[in-house]
Amino acid sequence: MDFIHLKPEQRQSFNEDGFLVVRKAFDAGAVARLIDAGDRLAESFLNKPEVINRPEYNHLDLRPGLLREKALLALVSHPSTVSLVVQLLSPNIHLHSTALIYKRPESPEAPSFRRGWHRDIRIPRDLGHGGLPLVGIKVCYCLTDFQEPECGMTLMARGSHLRTEPLSIPKGKVDPKDVEVCDLKLNAGDALLFENRIFHTAAPNRSNRVSKVVIYGYAYRWMKPEVYLDVADARLLEQADPITRQLLGGYKDVDTPPWALQQWAERHNVHPKSVPWTVEI
Repeated sequence: MDFIHLKPEQRQSFNEDGFLVVRKAFDAGAVARLIDAGDRLAESFLNKPEVINRPEYNHLDLRPGLLREKALLALVSHPSTVSLVVQLLSPNIHLHSTALIYKRPESPEAPSFRRGWHRDIRIPRDLGHGGLPLVGIKVCYCLTDFQEPECGMTLMARGSHLRTEPLSIPKGKVDPKDVEVCDLKLNAGDALLFENRIFHTAAPNRSNRVSKVVIYGYAYRWMKPEVYLDVADARLLEQADPITRQLLGGYKDVDTPPWALQQWAERHNVHPKSVPWTVEI
């Protein structure tokens, strides 16, 4: 995996906002290959009749099976994004989740789309909202342009990753009142990195085209992957390069050092300082 240096201003933006936009993460040729792969997986969804006034039936959120497509498998260790994820988390990570999300157009006259504001990985269910750890980062790859409001991009509540209490949503409304809700303008080929603590939600697609994204989540290796993530078979692991092999869960257990990304990080001088178990006083 090629090394892409995480700039200080990128780290600052990620730390302050809870997300980071990476422009032109992949080129037009890669976009076309990813759309071809995504459309094959979404064929039955794209061909089924639209259900009028039921937007939830006109969205596809496909989790398993993505890695069977060559173009989607190649995203697992995509350097322009995964290189940054390693520097923001650590080399001790693996692929935690996958999702292909397609949204058909909705009527502009339709009522406000229901929201589902949440934080990822469900840690607050057990630990509450205070003092939550950063344990995972998702990478959202744009396969279509998102240049107009409400055209299908996930909404971000800027800075809410540092929030220690639930979001406050006025009665009868769909969005919180005391945070900045960002409907980001992105192009096909751009990527959006966002961390597990930031509040975010699905948004309507009131454009005239199907919106298309692929989202891959990365987390520390001591975190169990989502149940729907494909388990890589021996043949795939044997054919994978060392970094992809690690990200696909190729090591037997979490006590095995993350050799591939650890050596990569050391080679590029971005390996985090080790944390000692004991110190002499």
